[in-house]
Amino acid sequence: MSAAPVKQWTIQVVSPVSGPMEILRDGAPLALTRIGPGEVTPVEVMLVSVGTCFALSCHAAFPVRQQQRVAFTVNVTGRKAPQLPSRLDDIRLEVHFAAGVPAPEARSIAALAKQMCTVTNTLSAVPPCTVSLEVATD
Repeated sequence: MSAAPVKQWTIQVVSPVSGPMEILRDGAPLALTRIGPGEVTPVEVMLVSVGTCFALSCHAAFPVRQQQRVAFTVNVTGRKAPQLPSRLDDIRLEVHFAAGVPAPEARSIAALAKQMCTVTNTLSAVPPCTVSLEVATD
């Protein structure tokens, strides 16, 4: 008997040279206004946060590196852990820059963006996540 396939999600953040970013799932725009069963999942919302924060950090890194911004795409893939508790055990970002930025500069921009990105740095630090409870009384 073979093991169940590992569940994973992939989100694509497309950043044009100027204008707003586009968020895609399976090549189609992701409607982030509808969250729930059969719609956008909370895991996808988290991956959108990772990808858009990293993309915005790239936006900020271009002028710091004295580079003209080019179009780029950030692919974010999250893979579910095979054992409980339910969680992601791997999140990967792939950045694809359009022509116009030399490869060494692209690496420097991505490295600087990694330092600047609050979301990826938070996930890398494994912050505590506490739950409090309140029960209404009649």
